[in-house]
Amino acid sequence: MRRLCWFLTAALAGCAPGALSGGPDAPDPAGPDAGGPGSPPGNPPGMPGDPPEVPPMMPPPDVEELPDYEPAPATLYRLTRAQYQNCLRDLLGAVDVPADLEADTPLHGFASVGASELTVSPRAAEQLEAAAFAVAGQVFGDAERRQALVGCDLGEAGCVDDFLRRFGRLAWRRPLSGEEVGELSALYAELLRTLRDPWRAAEFTVATVLQSPWFVFRVERGEGVEGQRRYSDVEMASRLSFLIWNSAPDDALLAAAERGELATPAGLETQARRLLADDRAREAMRHFFGEFFLLDRLDGLTKDRDVFPQMSPTLGAAMRREVEAMIDDVVFGRDADLRSLLTTRDTFLDAELAALYGLPPVEGPGHQPVHLPPDNPRGGLLGTAGILALNAHNTVTSPTLRGKFIQNTLLCFDIPPPPPGIPQLSDSEDGPETTRQKLERHRSDPSCNGCHQFMDPLGVSLENFDAIGAFRTTEAGLAIDARAVFEGQTFEGPRQLGELLREREEIGACFARRFFRHGMGHLESEAEERAVRDLIDAFRASDHRFQALVVALVTSDAFRLVGEDE
Repeated sequence: MRRLCWFLTAALAGCAPGALSGGPDAPDPAGPDAGGPGSPPGNPPGMPGDPPEVPPMMPPPDVEELPDYEPAPATLYRLTRAQYQNCLRDLLGAVDVPADLEADTPLHGFASVGASELTVSPRAAEQLEAAAFAVAGQVFGDAERRQALVGCDLGEAGCVDDFLRRFGRLAWRRPLSGEEVGELSALYAELLRTLRDPWRAAEFTVATVLQSPWFVFRVERGEGVEGQRRYSDVEMASRLSFLIWNSAPDDALLAAAERGELATPAGLETQARRLLADDRAREAMRHFFGEFFLLDRLDGLTKDRDVFPQMSPTLGAAMRREVEAMIDDVVFGRDADLRSLLTTRDTFLDAELAALYGLPPVEGPGHQPVHLPPDNPRGGLLGTAGILALNAHNTVTSPTLRGKFIQNTLLCFDIPPPPPGIPQLSDSEDGPETTRQKLERHRSDPSCNGCHQFMDPLGVSLENFDAIGAFRTTEAGLAIDARAVFEGQTFEGPRQLGELLREREEIGACFARRFFRHGMGHLESEAEERAVRDLIDAFRASDHRFQALVVALVTSDAFRLVGEDE
């Protein structure tokens, strides 16, 4: 849930320089002195003390305390890179899109939110022009592909107008007016006179369509009188397809919109479920969860090979594929409770990951389904090497990073980044220590404990897994104590932590809230909080099935209604 954290003001004010040593943004220490909780002062090294405890969380405000609901005003969104590439693929088939397009600017974790802030700079305009001509050239340079795209003889009467009407409708995601078709047809005629080649003229006309603001931007303005504005059926087709496919609507969805079938929640649900059954939905949701969990960082994952000989150039990508396959299995393969991501015993491993996990080699190429044996310490998302490695340093673990991931990403409990100038943890003069013990010394400073108390106990429960996610029982020659306490419950390891988190209301609420932000393309306003709570309630009523969450959002007033411009 969204946490305003007013009750943390005093505690978080203590996060002054030096207070978060070993925290999420601290530099990677050269030795085993990364952040993490430890045994209380007075215990000899390696001896377990009382498990660190996570402070209780404050409940969110009651719904009755919230302001009346008001829909958000319409926003102009530039296509993200993924959406741009997907639209070109769906329009033209397989094409090589130039790789130098301007990068997205994610906000609040999602490129879909940042898209509302994107404009077209002069440099971006040049890139989009070059990309449009490049992909059009690939299609029209192939006689078979260009004929399949145009679908008629360009020399026949009416062919050009018919093609431009069909292609423009799909590219601009709405029917073209007669005037627009006429303007494009006139452009084609002028190009034909200059180039003296009908296919080249068609190629350049298509490139022009692909540079238009109607293609590059999602133009969804709404219709109706003040106080009763809603998105038009054609605009709803666009909103639906970009949410579920991360691409433009197909002919069937636009046709349904033109027949008025997207004016009701029932019609929207019918089309949403059709789109969810398409493989493009799996790709789009893989993209959503990839942003949610920052999985793209695994592709370039590096760790110190001297410390971790198993780290290879391909291991990070294998870790990413495991998490993606696990999510796909829960969301689409079984349409199961999304919270089971935290507790599932089913995963997907290739030979490299199986070796890292100490399991028998998998049979077959790529990632294969594996049911973890009963005595295996792993389980769920928090037991995957990918999540463990992402939230660790180059040579050592970081309970602080892992705890912050749980609080910020899974519980929507926002802990701010540490201030600059934080020193690394120092080694003890009394001999070797575990990471837990080192950070326990650090946390004895009340100004440091204000922030670390919310992160470190959760992260220390994962200390039996090193910085690449391999299981271990000792550190620096000392036994690891991975026990922690959360609201009176003692737990250790990803299996027990996953079971504990799964039952918390914040888990389902956080998933729903983040999907609301992604789907709406903005951070929820105070006036939209009631709509967010309604979505959370619908998600809970569906037994937390993600496909049901998608349907609940697209049929909601928040997704269909348009507020007045600010």
